[in-house]
Amino acid sequence: MIALPALPDSVPLWLVGGVLVLLFVVACSIGYRVHGRLQPSVGGAGAEDETQVLSAALLLLALLIGFTFSMALGRYDTRRQIVVQEANDIGTAWLRAGLVPGEPGQMLQDRLAAYAATRVSTAANTGDPRLFAARMARGAALRREIWTLTAAAIAPDSGTAQSAALVAAVNAVLNTATTRAAAIEARVPSKVIDLLIVYAIVAAFMLGNVLAAHGSQHRVATFILFTLLAMTITLILDLDRPQSGDITISQTPLVDLVADIGRPRPSAPTPMGMP
Repeated sequence: MIALPALPDSVPLWLVGGVLVLLFVVACSIGYRVHGRLQPSVGGAGAEDETQVLSAALLLLALLIGFTFSMALGRYDTRRQIVVQEANDIGTAWLRAGLVPGEPGQMLQDRLAAYAATRVSTAANTGDPRLFAARMARGAALRREIWTLTAAAIAPDSGTAQSAALVAAVNAVLNTATTRAAAIEARVPSKVIDLLIVYAIVAAFMLGNVLAAHGSQHRVATFILFTLLAMTITLILDLDRPQSGDITISQTPLVDLVADIGRPRPSAPTPMGMP
């Protein structure tokens, strides 16, 4: 299969869409001219046969678009669900850290709050791989610090159920971070995108052949069709760009969590009779 060069996420989607429309128009024009040279006659039974072949090709193109769109949308939905899961895991760990008396519990809660804020910024829309890598490195450093603080917090009574619950909650936070990183990296395979684009170009070529067979180019209708096709492909690419696309994952669960756990922890109530 033809392998197209990898498309960097920094390339604007409007430019991708414009190039696709241009490619479709050129392919259609070539198909129109090729048919005019090979079969100058217009109409007849041959034209109807070519129309049926084009209908089958467009149907297969629609199936391929639907398959690719479903794949991209599934990955988008997975990333959305992981954001909710991560907010829940960090919130649970923060609450259990609050059961640890004294400074160890306070320090662990502070680090978890800072980590939650970092996770919000990690998902910020950026096309700069270096900035994204720096954010991921910051999150990894905080996770190591959180684990160190967790070990220190459970050291006095490591065999209790409370300590086991805290360790399980912190483990969930660490595991979700790995899951989220994998979800961000999970993209629609480039060969699928390549096949979709090549197939669309071939379909445009075939459309030009059929239009020539019927003796009319239908420029306006054809241009609208190509524009809609390019918009659909760019929509798929947008869903497949978690760090730089226009369609982004809502970070509301994490933002709400940061607003909640970022408040000062209430001090323990003073026993009756004590100043």
